[in-house]
Amino acid sequence: MESEVSKTCVIYCRVSSAEQVSGTSLEMQERLCRDYARRENMEVLQCFVEEGESAKTVNRTKFQEALNFCTNKKKDVGYFIVHKLDRFARNQNDHFSTQAMLRRYGTKLRSVTENIDESPMGKFMEGVLSSVAELDNNVRAARSKAGMVEKVQKGIWVWQAPLGYARLTPGGNLVIDEGLAPYIKLAFEEYSKGTHTFQSISDFLKKRGFLTRSGKNPCAQLMEKMLRNPIYCAKIRVWGKEYDGNFAPIIDEDLFMRCQPGARKRYVGKREKDNPDFPLRRFIVCPACGTSLTGSSSTGNKGVKYPYYHHHKQTCPHAGFIPKETLEQNFVEYLQEISPKLKYEKVFKAVVMEVWQSNYKKLDSENARARKEIEVLEAERQRVFDLHRAGKYTDQEFMDQKDLVNIKIQQKKILLDEKRVEEFSMEEALNYSFNFVRHSGQTWKELSDLPAMRMRFQNQAFPQKVTYDGKTFGTPEMSLIYAINQQSGADKSKVVTLRGIEPRFEA
Repeated sequence: MESEVSKTCVIYCRVSSAEQVSGTSLEMQERLCRDYARRENMEVLQCFVEEGESAKTVNRTKFQEALNFCTNKKKDVGYFIVHKLDRFARNQNDHFSTQAMLRRYGTKLRSVTENIDESPMGKFMEGVLSSVAELDNNVRAARSKAGMVEKVQKGIWVWQAPLGYARLTPGGNLVIDEGLAPYIKLAFEEYSKGTHTFQSISDFLKKRGFLTRSGKNPCAQLMEKMLRNPIYCAKIRVWGKEYDGNFAPIIDEDLFMRCQPGARKRYVGKREKDNPDFPLRRFIVCPACGTSLTGSSSTGNKGVKYPYYHHHKQTCPHAGFIPKETLEQNFVEYLQEISPKLKYEKVFKAVVMEVWQSNYKKLDSENARARKEIEVLEAERQRVFDLHRAGKYTDQEFMDQKDLVNIKIQQKKILLDEKRVEEFSMEEALNYSFNFVRHSGQTWKELSDLPAMRMRFQNQAFPQKVTYDGKTFGTPEMSLIYAINQQSGADKSKVVTLRGIEPRFEA
């Protein structure tokens, strides 16, 4: 019998439009879940209702709200109740990973119509039922795709009508939206001239009154998506293939091709992986979607180039263009901000020198002991030779004993070699290092003529990529010297006491 650790619960209900028709209504699910909670003496803290979202993934609005509610430390949720397990997830990996997360917060999963619990049989049934849910979902997806493929082969667009088109009847094909199509055509015509960027063509349409269906102004990301979409010349490109659309085109195929990268001079030529003109390219990432920023220059109407950092993820709220000068100046200022201060530098050097000297004393002692052990083994090897010459060992015994002693000697010598460190001045090494990090922002600027060295410097300062939201940098993982400096600034009582700064010599 289950222990009554907590008798609180949340209810999660979900339907798709097809299931609403077949009678598995939200009202019925909620009523049965509440009846279950009442029978089990559970207090319902909240009911989360999902309308028309697939359980193919866990990224459902109300489902995520329910999970966040359960994992809130201020809450104490004992049970997560669903009508059936396929309401929870239709993918086994999602099912068990999400359930494991709930379990960490003390929340158990329960199904109104299925007998699952923490017993061996209950866990077995849960595994079987989650597999059945995934199988059912895969079969539905396969049937759905088969139907979509058949329609696409006939030239029918089966997804939401793109901007510039409309669908008059459910399941019908695309028809031209007479209100928006002229703007779409104008965008292609202007962009094909080679004088526009995605941002400038966006501004061009905005001045002429172009708005999206939702009433929003156009943006650079929308322009890129639109100008790269062959749907506007009645071509359906999907699943790695291209089909002729059975609907009217907004532009002809020649105009579409003139707007593609290979047809525009500014895009000719292979971009370098590490472009010295954009040293922060692929190093700075968007905090919202994790996309790395890239860099490029747009050309204005008068032929003037404007360099920007940017990314084009359509759904990201931070997608946009950041002037190269702005981002790099902010990065320099950030480097200056985290640069070790003089007081920290002095303390750091003192601690390192003390540890270094202590380790060298220990190292010398260990090396001396290893050399004495080698001398003893070499004397033992000589004794083996003497015993062989005196006839005490047979030839085979002599070879065995000699090889055994030689192996021991070789092992000691290898150990000695591993501990041998070149002689150098630690003080000079520290001074050299701090010359780089003392004024990190200035150092980064001065390395502009040495792009490879600059990249190496910024990558060593930040082992992981750095986030930037357009105004400030995130809290990145820093190399040790910066990390300890940041901690010392936050905690004056621990200036340089973290483990890890000392050179370590393993035995």
